[in-house]
Amino acid sequence: MGGAHFKDDDAFIASAVRDVERLESMAGLTTQTRLLDWGCGAGRLAVGVREHLGRIGDYHGVDIQPELITWAQRHLTAPGYRFTCLDVSNERYNPDGSSMRTIGTEPSSIDLLYAYSVFSHMNDVDTPAYLTLIAQALVPGGRAFFTCFVEEGVPDWEENPANYGPLDWKGRLHCTRFARAHFEEHVNASGLRVEFFEYGQETDGQSLYVVQRPAFI
Repeated sequence: MGGAHFKDDDAFIASAVRDVERLESMAGLTTQTRLLDWGCGAGRLAVGVREHLGRIGDYHGVDIQPELITWAQRHLTAPGYRFTCLDVSNERYNPDGSSMRTIGTEPSSIDLLYAYSVFSHMNDVDTPAYLTLIAQALVPGGRAFFTCFVEEGVPDWEENPANYGPLDWKGRLHCTRFARAHFEEHVNASGLRVEFFEYGQETDGQSLYVVQRPAFI
């Protein structure tokens, strides 16, 4: 359920708890936070929140893969925990989905957005559009924590770049890589501001961003 990086249940839960602890220290997660887990898969982060905090203000997991959302709804739905399947298009995971973009929440309705390995499978048209939706969904001062592949001295955007990373990339949007400056242009254009960047320490060599919607513009 968690892929090759999570070889057993203990590793799956431990990785989720580690990310919850990082959200606390780096992005302001508290027991009062309204959190959108964008690209939640089977609900790994929800397991970590329940294990570490018990409950927060609101956990909402969304994904475009119905089989994963169905599993999460069946096994993880509880007071304060909910899951929604979004039928939106992505060439890899939902090619027949709607062209209407949504992240499944209202403007200024969330304090924190988490998106692990989402922009790493997204084209260069959807990326700035979704960053704008994220900025709109966050409350002033709210933050987003996400990963993506970025490098210096590469084309603005590439799909499945050859001889890059630990895997043999196959199929649509298996790996999408951005020039760092180009990606951060998208971030800035959306109205978000980079607070923290760490290069290449996440899954398969992705980099980590924490960005914020400014409290005052």
